[in-house]
Order: sequence, then structure tokens, then C-alpha cells
Amino acid sequence: MDKDFIRLNSEACIRCGFCIDDCPTCVLEMGEAGPQVREDQCIECGHCVSVCPTEAIDNIRTPRAGQETINPAKLPSKESAAYFLRTRRSIRGFRPEPVPRETVLELLDLARLAPTGGNTQNVQFHIIDNRGTLKKVTEAAMTWAKGRLNLAPHLASMVAFHQATGKDNVLRDAPCMILTLMDETTAPLFRQNGRFMLTYAELYAPVLGLGSCWAGWAEAAAISGDPGILEVLNLPPGRIVTGAIVVGIPRYRHRRIPARRPLAVSWGD
Repeated sequence: MDKDFIRLNSEACIRCGFCIDDCPTCVLEMGEAGPQVREDQCIECGHCVSVCPTEAIDNIRTPRAGQETINPAKLPSKESAAYFLRTRRSIRGFRPEPVPRETVLELLDLARLAPTGGNTQNVQFHIIDNRGTLKKVTEAAMTWAKGRLNLAPHLASMVAFHQATGKDNVLRDAPCMILTLMDETTAPLFRQNGRFMLTYAELYAPVLGLGSCWAGWAEAAAISGDPGILEVLNLPPGRIVTGAIVVGIPRYRHRRIPARRPLAVSWGD
């Protein structure tokens, strides 16, 4: 057991206990000089360093020097944050030009900051921006869907529309598809991590002039292990798909905030 990863300036420590209270895995306890390691189950989240009001504690596994100080003046107001979140819509019409790869990387560099279970940060992004491959993804997803028309009320209609028109109602002719991958041995508990990151990507996309939409049928086919779509995706060895979205430059812009059903809440005893 290694208990030397915590560094404490006992003179600066005011024994507030914030670092102890905020530790996800209850690693710390209060000692005579201040916080000390109770058991080495640190997940390197950096909360102990971030929450300390006097900068008395440091963690060599996630040092203070690597954590940018929060500037409250840069945070949006309650009203502006709510307005931004309310205006997001899925985009299903894209301009034909490709998304510059540097823009995709900028998008994902923010998306990777999404929270992950146990701070595992175990997500890899797999990007497809080849038009020919994207077309094959659509065809493979539709082939998979033909045998599963009872999955959703509208799926049979979508398959029939695609067969009749040849239009891409899976990826919507988007120029770029982003998948989240994890090691195939990842426990189901942690497989949602990729979705957290793609949600961050969807929220950040409009700031970069991009639109996005969940690639539900392609994602479902890949997660099911369908060999047809997995052959097209050509994933790195030992990786599985946990989420998928498409992104591109919007062909139009929405002019109305979406309406939703009323809030549904229940309170437990």
C-alpha cells in the first residue's frame, strides 16, 4: 500500500475536513497533523486538491499544478446557461463539406472532460469521415434493422422509406460519425461513460458551428455485435462500441426552442 501520494502543508491546513468529506472513495481521514491517507483506494479525481480552501493539500497523482483555477467571472448566469441548454436540437440536415479534423479534435478534447464512473476515463473515440464508409454503415444498419422491425413503432416505416428512396435516414448524409469505444472486458456499469462524453460533445457542437444527432440505429446494431456493421466499422482489436453520434455543418438553423412534456417528479419517503 502506497500512502505517500498526499502532500500536506500542516501549517496552512485549517482542519476543515472538506477534502475528507468530498473524497469519493473515502481515502482520507483526519490525523494529528491534518488529513492523512486511510487506505490507498485513490481514483485520482483531484477533488481533495480542488476543494481545499487554503491550498494546503496536494496529490502527486493529480497535482494542483495540473488543475486550472476556476474563474467565477467566466461562468454563465443561471439564465444564460438555461437558455443555452434549452436551445439545443438534433440536426438532421448537413452541408456537404467535411468537418475539418482539427474541429473534430477540438470537439472531442472538450467531450473527454465528461464525468466517468470511478474516474476510469476509459473511453476511446473512433471517427469515420470517409463518405464511402459512411454509406456502408447506413446500409449495414438498415440490413440489421430489417430483422428487428418490432424494436420501435417507426422502424418499419424507416426501413420501407429507405428501400423506396435510397435516402440516408440513418446517418442523414452527415460527413462525420463519432463512436465511443471501450475495452471489451469493461463491466456494464462503466459502459455508459461513452454516452456521457457524447452528450458533452452534442452540447458543445453548436459553439463550434456544428450540428449533431444521435446515430441510434447504427449504434444499436454495433452494440448488438452485428458482424455486418462491425466489419464496416473496422474497430481496433478488443474494442466494443458504446455510443455513436453524427456531426456536420448544419444546412439550416432552428428558430424555435423545443417544447417538452411537463416535468414528471415523484418523491420517495
